[in-house]
Amino acid sequence: MDMRAYTLQRQRGASLIELLVALVIGLFLLLGAVKVFQQSQSTYRASESVARLQETARLAMDVIETDIRMANFWGMNNRADYIINRAGPGQSPPAAFTAQQQSNASLCGAANGNWMINLDEYVGGSNNAYGLTCAASNYRAGSDVVFIRRANESTPTTLDANRVYLQTSRIQGSLFMPACTDPTNPTCIPAEYLPPASQSRALEAHAYYVSSQSTQRADVPSLRRKRLANLSTATATDAVIDEEIVPGVEDMQIRFGVDTNGDTSADQYFEPGAVPANANVVSVTVWLRVRAEDTDVSYSDQTAYQYADMAAAFTPNDRYRRILVTKTIHIRNTRA
Repeated sequence: MDMRAYTLQRQRGASLIELLVALVIGLFLLLGAVKVFQQSQSTYRASESVARLQETARLAMDVIETDIRMANFWGMNNRADYIINRAGPGQSPPAAFTAQQQSNASLCGAANGNWMINLDEYVGGSNNAYGLTCAASNYRAGSDVVFIRRANESTPTTLDANRVYLQTSRIQGSLFMPACTDPTNPTCIPAEYLPPASQSRALEAHAYYVSSQSTQRADVPSLRRKRLANLSTATATDAVIDEEIVPGVEDMQIRFGVDTNGDTSADQYFEPGAVPANANVVSVTVWLRVRAEDTDVSYSDQTAYQYADMAAAFTPNDRYRRILVTKTIHIRNTRA
């Protein structure tokens, strides 16, 4: 055989059929790689969404839990009924406050509601309703509201003339507005107290509620808080500050545990607004339903959510991911 012809025969290459078979095999391999990539990306997005939901739920619960645990804390005195100038619903505001301060002390409650200085109800709430007269930022219908009253955990180095403070000794306490800024100066605090034997602490009054909107996006719900600020101010919007805690909280439900036999453990449970007068509330159960900010086209939420006092289950039937978290929080400052 001619060597030249033999060489050309060896260099002939793949046939058309062989090329088509190779292309088909390569195409299948490429499609498989794309499918694996898409599945990995979908799994990553789902994992990231769940992680974000968990972070949102953890943050919201941590803020509420810290506040609830400190309810009924008054500094050196642990009894609200020993505190002067407090006032409950229907009672006249303290004469120690000016007319404007008396008016602001009733803000967020009904007439003479004294929402901020109703210290006997150190924790309370409203069931499936907003329940406050100060305007909410797009309150989400059907969610609960929880109120918390306490003293600040730290003692201030200077006093603010626009804030309400609580001066406590081992014997009693008094709500007051400071005449000067030095908490160690006897002229700045109520006359019956001496700085070495008493402490000044800012009064804290909070109300947590769920809004149908968040600060950045109108289509994302959020957890918000009403907070007592400056009682001396002439405008209600400055006396009570409305602030966003975290976006993504879609619902909050509350239930109170009451001690009936003096062992500081919950024996009965009540919905907000149904707690008996003068009951010793020792714990609060909180449910938070948290929703993702954006939809996931690969997911459909068909879960039937039913918890707390919900008469019927909530089935979203949409493409938002959700988680439901619950926690029973024990109030530290309770007594038999």
